[in-house]
Amino acid sequence: MDGKTLLLLLLVFTPWAAGSAVAEDSAPVDWQGFYIGLHGGGGLGLADVSDPYGRSIFGDTVRAPGFLLGGQIGHNWQAQSTVFGLEAGLGWADMGGTNTCFAWSGSFFSSNCEGDVDAAGTLAARLGWTLPFDGRTLVYGKAGLGAAHVAMEATPAGDIGLAGSGTSGWRWGWMLGAGVERAISQRWSVTAEYNFLRFEDIGFNSPASRSQPLPSPDPRALVAVNSFPASASSDMHLVKLGLNYHFGDTAADDTPPALAAAPAQTHDTSFEVGARYVHGWSQFHKDLGIPGPGTASPASRLTYDSPSLNGIEAFARLDTSFGLMVKGLVGGARGDSGKLNDEDWGILFDEFYPYSNTISSADNEVGYWSIDVGYDVWREAGVTITPFVGYVELRQDMSANGCVQIATPPSVCASPIPTSTLVITEDDTWRAVRLGIAVDLELAPHLTLSGEVAYLPYVNFSGTDDHVLRSLVSPEDGRGNGVQLEAMLSYALTEAWRVGVGGRYWSMWTTSGDVSFGGEETIPMRYAVEQAQLLVELSYKLGAAAK
Repeated sequence: MDGKTLLLLLLVFTPWAAGSAVAEDSAPVDWQGFYIGLHGGGGLGLADVSDPYGRSIFGDTVRAPGFLLGGQIGHNWQAQSTVFGLEAGLGWADMGGTNTCFAWSGSFFSSNCEGDVDAAGTLAARLGWTLPFDGRTLVYGKAGLGAAHVAMEATPAGDIGLAGSGTSGWRWGWMLGAGVERAISQRWSVTAEYNFLRFEDIGFNSPASRSQPLPSPDPRALVAVNSFPASASSDMHLVKLGLNYHFGDTAADDTPPALAAAPAQTHDTSFEVGARYVHGWSQFHKDLGIPGPGTASPASRLTYDSPSLNGIEAFARLDTSFGLMVKGLVGGARGDSGKLNDEDWGILFDEFYPYSNTISSADNEVGYWSIDVGYDVWREAGVTITPFVGYVELRQDMSANGCVQIATPPSVCASPIPTSTLVITEDDTWRAVRLGIAVDLELAPHLTLSGEVAYLPYVNFSGTDDHVLRSLVSPEDGRGNGVQLEAMLSYALTEAWRVGVGGRYWSMWTTSGDVSFGGEETIPMRYAVEQAQLLVELSYKLGAAAK
């Protein structure tokens, strides 16, 4: 069992142990004192690379999505409804990604930049206020220091035999965050929070590369280009669910015996069904020649960007009286305002060119569904904690029309192709196993915050690339990991009807993959997809949550 799975299992099953050891009551809690806990979540690292050669044609932003597991320790002081304190947190991270960098000319072998984060931590002051409804919900902000162990590497693309350059180490900066903490007993609490971290610039050298003197098309005429100092500014967005144990004296010591011995609540079976409007963004890219981390010299890269997807989904959730939870969703979205950037390095058509980049208009149709089964390890006093296992499937059908050359000298699309002409299609399916935890917190009467974190320990990718004008159909395959995050704030209009607004972030990537170009031989390939969505929902719930 690896470290990330063990930590996730601890986060999932500790609430059950806590629930068996304490009696639930509805008295306000005393937040003062030391606490220690675990957290799980995920997010996105962003590194913007500066180009010492000039303005880049494309790229220079490395997106590094991934998963986070760790712990925190802190101390609170309380003055009536105001709670302030200090908290330190540190987590293991599995975050990484690739993109083009130093692409300032079509006559130059630009690079592939790879960014990775394997740890992240914070040291922050917290300031919050307990909500007046029951004194058991703390809304807080936090600010302080942020740190991350980051690696950045740049390698000349096109397999021209030159070494890459890079750096790794701890980077320091500042952080801001906000969250909600809910007491589930006098000792235990659950948290949901968002953190933004900004780090000092990462300094490294661009790798030595080669350039083609113009107008010569002769690959033997390449000349050396020295390395130059470069840097990357880096940010990180994190979403975390956590569980804390509080030490010291608590209000439980003064709780009347009759209240402390109050019987646990009983629950009825409930069923919720609803629909959501979905507005989102999607990116899919693939790197030819990169099977996974550590081999970073692509021969080609295709990047599909879909900035505006609109669609609808249906969802349902069943909570039984004995704790079993089953939930699922099915949905789809479409966007027709996207683009495809098709990059190639060291290509030989009528002439030889170090770097080609073409742009096409792109459509994207997305369909997805998921099913999860879990058990409510805690369902008391407005808090539900539900670990689950599940399955998710995401399908993308993308098509690119037209072709315009944006890297000079012109190569693949020296003569522009009109947008009425279909040039490439990409039909993909991602299938994954989900291991996650869902938390529902009643912040106030009728107002509920729901959060969900899922790690995808097994991802299967299959796809088909069709270069229509070249009559080249290429089957694709891969295996990898992923992360899925979701948050929803909902309001109960009546006992049955609810409205809500929230967001979702999905990312999946392969750690091993390949593509076949019409024969038995396969070539290594790395595939990655991201989906970010704004959700607006309306639902109807049958049955009482508790009585």
